[in-house]
Amino acid sequence: MSRLSGIAGAATAGGSPLTALLDGAKRLGGIYHLDYDKAIVISDDFVKREAGGIPRNGFLLAAATVPTKETNAPLDEDEVILLRVRGTAALPNESELIATRLAAMRTADVRDQRPEAVIDNLTSSQIEMSAFDCAVLGTFYADTVARQPYVQWGADIDNVYSGARYFVYLPSAEVLSFLASYPDKTPEEIEKKEEPDLIEIGVVRFASTRRRAVAAKMDNVPVKVRVTDFISRKTAVLGMTRVGKSNTNKSLCTAVFEHAARTGKDIGQLIFDPQGEYANVNEQDKTGLRLLGIGSDRVRIYKMKPDPNDAQEFPLAVNFYDTNEFPMVWEMLGDSLADMSASYANAFKTARLLEPDRDDYPVGPAGDREYYDVLCDVQRGKLAFYALLAKASYPGSSPDFTLRFKMDKATRAALEGDRPGIIELVNPNSGVCAVHSPAAAKTVVTWLSERIAEVVSDTVPPEYQRVNAATWQSCDPFMAVLAVFDAKVGGAVINRIRTLVDFHDPASRGDLADKVWDDLVAGRLVIIDLSVGSDRVTTILSERLVFRLIDRANQRFRANLPNVPIQIVVEEAHNLFDRNKAGKSTVKDDPWVRLAKEAAKYEMGLVYATQEVTSVDKRILSNTSNWIVAHLNSDNETRELSHYYDFAVFAEGLRKVEDRGYARMKTFSGKYIVPVQIAKFDHAMINRAREAAGLSPINP
Repeated sequence: MSRLSGIAGAATAGGSPLTALLDGAKRLGGIYHLDYDKAIVISDDFVKREAGGIPRNGFLLAAATVPTKETNAPLDEDEVILLRVRGTAALPNESELIATRLAAMRTADVRDQRPEAVIDNLTSSQIEMSAFDCAVLGTFYADTVARQPYVQWGADIDNVYSGARYFVYLPSAEVLSFLASYPDKTPEEIEKKEEPDLIEIGVVRFASTRRRAVAAKMDNVPVKVRVTDFISRKTAVLGMTRVGKSNTNKSLCTAVFEHAARTGKDIGQLIFDPQGEYANVNEQDKTGLRLLGIGSDRVRIYKMKPDPNDAQEFPLAVNFYDTNEFPMVWEMLGDSLADMSASYANAFKTARLLEPDRDDYPVGPAGDREYYDVLCDVQRGKLAFYALLAKASYPGSSPDFTLRFKMDKATRAALEGDRPGIIELVNPNSGVCAVHSPAAAKTVVTWLSERIAEVVSDTVPPEYQRVNAATWQSCDPFMAVLAVFDAKVGGAVINRIRTLVDFHDPASRGDLADKVWDDLVAGRLVIIDLSVGSDRVTTILSERLVFRLIDRANQRFRANLPNVPIQIVVEEAHNLFDRNKAGKSTVKDDPWVRLAKEAAKYEMGLVYATQEVTSVDKRILSNTSNWIVAHLNSDNETRELSHYYDFAVFAEGLRKVEDRGYARMKTFSGKYIVPVQIAKFDHAMINRAREAAGLSPINP
């Protein structure tokens, strides 16, 4: 603010820089009782009315001033105490005042007159006295930073006077903005001669009822925050549905986009979008985050069934038949089956289907034989695996789909007799064969399953007497997958596998995690549209993606490469955070806890929005730097929230007031909680960010 930014001038002129805090302030009364944590402030109805009202949780300033000379006379104590109104307090003669008020009200009621008409002026002035119970938030005092006067903050008071010394003031709109946005510059920024990147996140709002604030012209006092507070740190955006969480997140994402463009620093942003509201333009206001990238490649949207004519949209699904992506597909299936403990399910999950590394085996002929024996088993297991996908109704194939496996001459001849042309003989000497489609793999495995069943039941027909089913029965990977393929002991595993079909796209190429990582390294805003697919699948996909991103960031860190600043935004986080894991999982097996505990050193930030504070692991909450909290309807949620900072003070109001966008905010740089009405995300924000990125404005 102009006046407070020019404190140096006041100091040079010989006055205290703190007196600027009292410029335009309205004297409310004085403190008659002060301790380290609270102050009791006496006032009266006339003063409160003239001041425009005193809402609960409002800011007040206390200083040892000369009345009417607050800005041009030295302060008796070179400090200004910041108070927060908590409620009313009883005066020492409260019982007498209540009795007098009672008598006045009864008389006025009987006489059909206003109370002031039935009492004298002296009595009227006495019964209008009241007191406020205020919390002591801390102290503003004069300091010097880099040889410049600076209004410093201390989160307490360092002395208590028993005498009546402090008058109390309601700050002006300009000063209130300074208080709500403090610090406008940090000592570090002053020393480094840096200008902070501030955004106006909203306006000060102490109460749901705004009649007096509007009348006093205190309803449009801006609150500014540092964009950098929200980069590479954890941010909680909490509140019920339809109270403005998405609005807040869109504003923050746009601000980070603009900041990155202005500073020339690549900052990747990844948004998990469960409802598709970030991936699409809002039909009501015709705006949305995807508009940030129109005419450039700065925004990429991964979704099911992307529009091939839209340059911003890319397939979210992977091709489960792309054999190059087998490790990723196998990992996804394993994650989806993690909670299944039946013996055949465990055998399937632990089947050895990943190709062996020759370096893991001894050098020489014996090592060669061992390696190729394992490779043979793996190839047969993969044959059964892709047959299983075909049986589970995964459509399509892959352009280069080929599976190789060994099959002896007699078995191959019997198969060719029943299913001519289904396999290709690649190497007659070694018996290596191949199939070129999942359907062919399914046909081969079905035929082998029938031959194995005949051996088990000792009913092998004459024409199959020379079939070597035993070599397939002794292959553990093949038999582990075949048990699921046959589904003779229960179909739970194959039914679970079918739930992942939404994330299979025969047209997709490459690993999603690698593509997203490359986008983030390039500083793009990436939106993962999770509006299609089951909750389990979206959880698996998002967790796997976060794990992979952390691993890639860790690899760069260990290689002494520069960090890649990344912001991960999780909308409706209670749908992705596993409540069964909350407080029980290890850092290793919970990506969100790992992100909270480890990712700061990689410059990876997390913004999570949820209506259920209790669904968030305490280890995440404890590592959260920024809090934006709107209406919560349960005391279970506000009770959990009350463990952090002094949100307990706001618990009742958070449950009671449902106004959209009305939040209580604590930022990393901020020194105390500020009640704020969050600004509405609009098209002007989009165009301002586009301008910073060198892009032309677009019309809604």
